[in-house]
This record gives sequence, structure tokens and C-alpha cells, in this order.
Amino acid sequence: MNESIESADNTDIKTHSNNADTISSTQSSSSDYITGEADDSSDSKGPIPNTLKSVENLLSLSKAMDQDCLHEMINKCKQMVLQSAECSEERKWLVRRLIELRLRAQELRETSNETVLQTCVILGHHFSPQKYYIATSGSVYCDHCSGGIWTMLQSWYMCNDCGFCCHLKCMTNICRICVHVIASEAGGYTYTKDICPERGLSAQAYRCAECHTRIAFTISKGLSLSCFGSPFKHSESGWIEPRLCDYSGLYYCQRCHWNSLAVIPARIIRNWDMEPRRVCRAAFQLLALLESKPVLLLEELNKKLFTLVPDLSLIKRLREELQMMKQYLVVCSEASNQGLPWKSGLRTHMLESNNNYSIKDLIDLQTGVLMDEIQFAHNAMRSHITETCELCKARGHLCEICGNDEIIYPWDASATKCRICLTVYHHLCRSKRNKHCPKCLRIQQRQCVFEDEIVNKDDNDNKCK
Repeated sequence: MNESIESADNTDIKTHSNNADTISSTQSSSSDYITGEADDSSDSKGPIPNTLKSVENLLSLSKAMDQDCLHEMINKCKQMVLQSAECSEERKWLVRRLIELRLRAQELRETSNETVLQTCVILGHHFSPQKYYIATSGSVYCDHCSGGIWTMLQSWYMCNDCGFCCHLKCMTNICRICVHVIASEAGGYTYTKDICPERGLSAQAYRCAECHTRIAFTISKGLSLSCFGSPFKHSESGWIEPRLCDYSGLYYCQRCHWNSLAVIPARIIRNWDMEPRRVCRAAFQLLALLESKPVLLLEELNKKLFTLVPDLSLIKRLREELQMMKQYLVVCSEASNQGLPWKSGLRTHMLESNNNYSIKDLIDLQTGVLMDEIQFAHNAMRSHITETCELCKARGHLCEICGNDEIIYPWDASATKCRICLTVYHHLCRSKRNKHCPKCLRIQQRQCVFEDEIVNKDDNDNKCK
């Protein structure tokens, strides 16, 4: 009997789907219930047959309805569909209401699952459910089983920190620690400074570095590295071909290594090599997490790069000038109203120091994007200080040595600044004085006179005693 009801029900639903008016009514009503605003207003979109006025209350929807009530109403509606005449208005209205009831039951099931596992913490991952998420950048794949995720049909979760995606059924079996935790424990978000520190499969016991699946290079069909001293024998299920991660130097299976391409920080630091290499999923997520973080002290890691790459030395000089300009702008009320220097379109760490870089900075420097950003911010800030703002312009300097009326600033190419008293002079004028600062000499003379006065006063006091 149940089988006949199900078959009849499926036949009626197919008949109903062929009717264009009924499809539009069903789509509009289902969208109401998916968004959580379900009520009985969907009946107004289609007339209710007079013969069903008496049973309308039995099949009415409400927000306080639980799953048991919905299950009973679905069964009643199915029986009424079978008892109604074929292709009649009563059957069309009942099929529409049956679809609405089933959509509400599906929504209640998904909502109950989300309340049980709203946010999960597993191996450092902070998983949150992705309900009704529509992928705009391509397909979404599970980072555990590497299978595709049907984002609108399957229950799946994403880590808020590293972007790890997985099916609901795979959450209890994941073995990858969140790269956000790994980066934090590494001591201030640092990279591996060695280029592909490969140790070989034997150091990994011929197993994947992440999931410990058996891996080996196969020579031919039915023959593996067991012929060359491998501690494992070739099984009937076959070996999994390993994939080398260019970042960590370890070997992984195909589930943990998707041949994702990423720029390797060690190759940039040592060789200024921006070519992307194949890395495992864990390394790919780690590099994506740290890509915009200014954690590279490039001058300490490889000082020769600044002589081999002219743009690096130019960027360093511009950053030093920007820091000098910032001292003018932070005390200017007009610059604060204009958003300078913080809203000049420049990355914040470029104004804080002149030595730290991120991987994204170096990549953008190679493509010319970073140079354009710094030049634009440099011109805007310099124009405000030297031309637009009278207050900033009044804080300029006059060369004490030559007595010229030309206003000079610390970042001018013809100017130099004393590191002790911060007084600005013409570079040529100070060179004529053997780079001695007149102001520092006056301070030293006053200090000597003051000390002599103190000594003479102490001598006179001792004589009086």
C-alpha cells in the first residue's frame, strides 16, 4: 500500500510540474519558507477551491509547528491527493501545499542540525556551518576527502581562520591542524627560510606526511620501490604516488596535495624567484594566511637584494621619506580632516617602518603595483606639506650655515638632518663644515659653561666653610 501511495504521489508531482502556473506558485511559496518567513499567506497567490475550505485549517502552516505535526500533515495531504480527481483544481492545490509542507520539514531538519553543531572547534579549526552558501569563485572541495561539495544541497563547514572546508560527515576524521595555530606557535608568524628542505621518503617511513597513507614511486605496473630496499611490500590495492611540497620538502598523497601553486618565500628571499611552485594543501593555506602579513625583515635576511634589485633600494628610501612626512601630518588638523596619512591609499606598515615586508608586497613590487601606490601616497603627502597647508609649510627649515631663505625639509635630496638635534641643513653646506652641526656645538659649549659654573660654585662654598 505504501509503495502504491509513493508511486501515485510521484506521478501527481510530475503532472503538477508540467503546469507552468503551478510551477511559478510553487517557486514563490518555497522561497518564502526557505527564508524563514513562512505563514499562510501563500494561499493568496492561488485561489482555494470551495470544496477544500473545510480542510484548509487542517493543512495550514504556522511558525510554531514541530516536525511531528508536519509529518502528520504531510501524510494527510498525500491521502487527500490520492483521493482527489486527476487534473482537478483540488489536486493542484493539494500538490502545491504538499510541496510547501515538505520544504518546511526540510528547513526544520537543517535548523535542528545547525543548533546542535553551530560552531565546532576541532584541531584548532573554528568551524561554522555554511547554509545556503553560493560559491562565486568556482567549485568547493572537501579538504579531507578531496570530493566536491554541493553547496546548496549538502551540509558542510568552513574554518573561520584558515578556510578549511569539509563535509559534515568528514568533520570527525580530519587530521590537519589549523594553520593559524601552527603559524602562531611558530613564533610571530614566520616562514621556512630553506628552499625545499627535502629529506626523502625513507625519513617519512614511506607514508604521507599528513594522513600517513602509504606512498611510493611506482616503477612499472605491479612494481614499486620495494625492489630497492623499501620496508613495505607492494599490496594488491596498489601504492599511491607521492607528491612533493616545494615549501616543506615533504611528500604527501593526492588527497593532501592538490598540486596547488604558490609563491615560495625562501625562493624570493634567496633568489628573488617569484615563480609559483606546487605545494600541499596545508602549506597553501599557511602561505595564503601569511601572504599579507609584514613578517619579513628583508634587509636582515638578505642585504644583497637591495643592491641587486634597484626597486628595493628605491622603495626603502621612499618609505624613509614617508615616515618623516608622517611626523608633520599627525599634528596637523587639516591633514586629519583629509585622512592623511592613514587614508592615502597606502598599506599601514609602510608608514610604520622601512624594513618589514610581506609576500604580497614583494610580488606587487615585481609587478609595479606597490611602486605606484607608494608614489601616489608620497606625492599627496608632500604636496600637502610643501604647497597646500600653511601650518605644515611653516614647520620647514632654513639652513643656518648659509643663511639662505630657501625652505628645506628633511626628505629633500639636497638636505641632510643631524641625528642628534634633528636640525636640517643643506648637504653641501654641512660638508664644508666637515659635517659638524653648529647647533650641537653651541649646546656642548653651553653645557661646558654650565658645568664650570657649578664647579666654581662648589669651590666657593668649600672656601667659605
